[in-house]
Amino acid sequence: MTVLKLTKTFIASFALAAAATPALADGERLFFEISNDISPDQPSAVVTLWAGFDARDWALAGVAGSVVASEGNWFALELVPPLNGPGTTPGVRTGGGSTVEGIIAGQLNFPSDILADPSNPIAFWRAEIEVFDFTPRTIDLATDTSRFDVYIDRDSASSRSALADLQEAMGTVVVVPAPASVALFAAAAGLSGLCRPRRRCVP
Repeated sequence: MTVLKLTKTFIASFALAAAATPALADGERLFFEISNDISPDQPSAVVTLWAGFDARDWALAGVAGSVVASEGNWFALELVPPLNGPGTTPGVRTGGGSTVEGIIAGQLNFPSDILADPSNPIAFWRAEIEVFDFTPRTIDLATDTSRFDVYIDRDSASSRSALADLQEAMGTVVVVPAPASVALFAAAAGLSGLCRPRRRCVP
C-alpha cells in the first residue's frame, strides 16, 4: 500500500509540472509552478520551483541561486523536502522584498543508508508573492543559478555539475482587478440600487 501511495503522489506531482510547462525537452532545466492569479480576493500566489535533469542521471543533488521578480513582495520562503537537507536554506529577501538570494537546496545520497529521491522533475523551493496594487498587469519571474549538481547513479555519492547545460526558469504572475464573482456581485448590487427609488414610490 505504501508503494502505491508514493506512486500516486509522484504521478500527481508530475502531472502538475507537465501542465505548467508543456513540451519541455529532457535535460537540465528549472521551471515555475504558479498557483493562481493575484486579485483583491487572493492578494498572493504560491510559487513553486521545480528542477528537471537528464534521465541518464540518478537524482538532483543540489541547487543554489536566486529568484527575481520584477515587483512584489516574497514571504513564507521554504524548501520542499527532501531538498531541505543539511546545510540548506530557502534564502533571504533583498531588493525591497522582490528578490530572494542565497537559496541552497540539496539532498543526500549515501547508498548504505540514505537514498536520494530520484523524482524527475522534482520540486525544491516554494514561497508566496504578494502585491498591494491590483492594477491589471503581469509580474515577471526568473532564476539566476550558480550551482546545479546531479547524482550520477544510485549506488554512489558522486555527483557532477550540470550548470553549463541548465535552462533557467522564466514565469509570469498575472494581476487582475477582481475575479468574475466580485464583478457579478457588484453588478447585482447596482441593479438592486436602481430598484430602490421605484419601491419607495409604491404606497
